Amino acid sequence: MTLKRLVLLLSLVLVLVLAASYWVIRSWMLLPMLEIRVAEQQWHEVHSVDQWLMQQQRLLGDRAQGMDYQQWAVSALKEEPLPSPASSGELALTFYPSLILAADAHTQIVPIDALPIFSAESAFVRARLMPTMLPETQVSRQGMVQQSGRLYLYATTTLCLTGKQNCSLGYLTLVKELEPDSLTEFFGELGIMIKLRSAQGSDLSLPQLGGELAFTDALFQRELLVVDSLEQPVWVMSIQHLQQLNTKVEWREWIALLLIFLMVPASNYLIWKLFIKPLEYGSQQLQQMEREQSYRKLTMRPNVLEFQILVKAFNGLIGRVEKQREQLHSLSQTDALTGLANRRGMEQFTEREWQRLCRARYGMAVLMMDIDDFKAYNDKYGHQAGDDCLVAVSREIKRVARRGEDLACRYGGEEFCVVYVELKPEVALELAESIRVKVEALHKTTALIRRPVTISIGVSVLVPGDDADKQFSGFEQLIRIADQQLYLAKQQGKNRINHWLSCRDAQSGVDAKPK
Repeated sequence: MTLKRLVLLLSLVLVLVLAASYWVIRSWMLLPMLEIRVAEQQWHEVHSVDQWLMQQQRLLGDRAQGMDYQQWAVSALKEEPLPSPASSGELALTFYPSLILAADAHTQIVPIDALPIFSAESAFVRARLMPTMLPETQVSRQGMVQQSGRLYLYATTTLCLTGKQNCSLGYLTLVKELEPDSLTEFFGELGIMIKLRSAQGSDLSLPQLGGELAFTDALFQRELLVVDSLEQPVWVMSIQHLQQLNTKVEWREWIALLLIFLMVPASNYLIWKLFIKPLEYGSQQLQQMEREQSYRKLTMRPNVLEFQILVKAFNGLIGRVEKQREQLHSLSQTDALTGLANRRGMEQFTEREWQRLCRARYGMAVLMMDIDDFKAYNDKYGHQAGDDCLVAVSREIKRVARRGEDLACRYGGEEFCVVYVELKPEVALELAESIRVKVEALHKTTALIRRPVTISIGVSVLVPGDDADKQFSGFEQLIRIADQQLYLAKQQGKNRINHWLSCRDAQSGVDAKPK
């Protein structure tokens, strides 16, 4: 049995088991448990509304106990009023211990006429909202009160002298209107839809917000009665819960069953894409590599982590092999001492460039260089000093041959070669002179050079536009010509440049004038 058929059979059995298990689990476990959990979550939603109202009251109470309002209220009772503190939307009232109004502030925000319980009604009615006054302890009380058809938050605290030695000076009350929009907007952003309407006599049987509430059924919407601190009904709050129990599940069940049966082709496709296809594709690539005896990185990008690890490990192994191969290739074309190309590297470079040169006729310059009297230098100062001299000279040569299309090479021993392409003859001669001058100054710029060192240079230039294929048998002929010019430079006194141009087939020399 193939892997595809085995996966198809197993997925079909799995779908049948899932379909049968769904009906059993749904009827005996899911729906009852889900209703209990939704009812608990709905209780938390109602509790969060109650907590929000209490939090607004506590915030107002904290402001009432703040030092700014306390000092203002005490000074008002002593008839030494201070400037009223900045308001954040609340009305400030100060009462004598007899609950007679002593002073007020911020009446432009909340008109005191809208609060008859604090201004016009008898002290007995106000006493129901006030905390019990204790001589040595500051006492506070917060709540809600309905006035003129509006609901207000209030916070009252007893006033004390400094150090709380006498807390029977009077009362400080802060009153702030509770905007219904602030409540509905806040919970609307959380997904809990709240609607408020004025309470009527028929609503007194509704459960009260903040009372003992126990939800056993999950409802789409429930109504709660909001009462103030005087037990007056204020609002009827309709809460459309965020968490709902969807009882209309019959058509969804059929869709679920249909989806379960559709899982057969879907799961087979998914398994094929995630598991079978990577295995087949990877095995095909490996078989092809085996046939061609040419191993390379896998191009597949599987989605399964384990397959990604395998592909990454295989590609890492191939990458290390390729890197080692490149290192071996680089070592075979690079001189170990100077870091310049060796003869083999130059041959590969010139073979490629010569073919392009014959087609494009862009010109080429070859510089053959030899350190003057290097053997005597090496014999006098030792082989290590000789190696240091070679490294220093090669570094200067490399600096002059820095373009990507140029090549600097250690031709052998103390002899070097530089190949320039797409270069005018006069520029090539200027570069040769630059190398000669910099080498001549090495003993001044490099501590490793024991005495002045000079270099002789032979230059052969194939002028741009000349037909290299007709004039030369190959690049080796340019090398031989440059070598001949180097020989002439040595014979004519060293530390000089001799060059040859293809256009006029003439020889000329440039005498060195050491600085």
